[in-house]
Amino acid sequence: MVGPGSIGSTGAAAPVRHVPPAWVDRSSLLIEAFALAVAAHGEQRRPSDGCYFMEHVVEVGALLHHAGFDDELVAVGLLHDSVERGTLVAEELRAGMGTGICSLVLTLSEDSRIASFDWRKAGLRRQVENAGGLAVTVYAADKLSDIRGLRRGLEIYGDALDERLGTDVGSMVAHYRESVEMVEAMRTGSVFVPSLRLELEALEREVRRR
Repeated sequence: MVGPGSIGSTGAAAPVRHVPPAWVDRSSLLIEAFALAVAAHGEQRRPSDGCYFMEHVVEVGALLHHAGFDDELVAVGLLHDSVERGTLVAEELRAGMGTGICSLVLTLSEDSRIASFDWRKAGLRRQVENAGGLAVTVYAADKLSDIRGLRRGLEIYGDALDERLGTDVGSMVAHYRESVEMVEAMRTGSVFVPSLRLELEALEREVRRR
């Protein structure tokens, strides 16, 4: 996924080269989506676990791909953070990937103008719930990756994780719990629900042990 960087004559590491997985290379649409995601995220890292954002979006795309969803939805998975967390604006995404993919990505993007963490996340859950179907499916894959990332972050950073997140871990866990409940209510038979439940329960146990 991430190619090794080289050291230049100045001693500085070269930019990281994000290598697409094989399942991306088999689809022209996914090749385009991956390239846009790289442009949006570059070497950006997630506060939760310190991993490259590209590793997260590829994990979301892979979950959707291996669950048998079509390339358009997998492309949404690859791009779901490109506007909210990355550098793309909606017009660039729409021009590059079309209205359908852009609309779903924007549905999965929270409103950064809302200052309160709890209200911002509640607004995101509502807009995904109102969109239903495909948006909930991508959201489920995203939350599965997010919960796994937070579990890694707890192991790596311990008590310093709250500062990295800019909010307390308890608030994140509450958001994930409400997200899983929403997915279960909206998509009872979702292929992601069993794993979401297992990962959430493991996360809650780990937080109680802090």
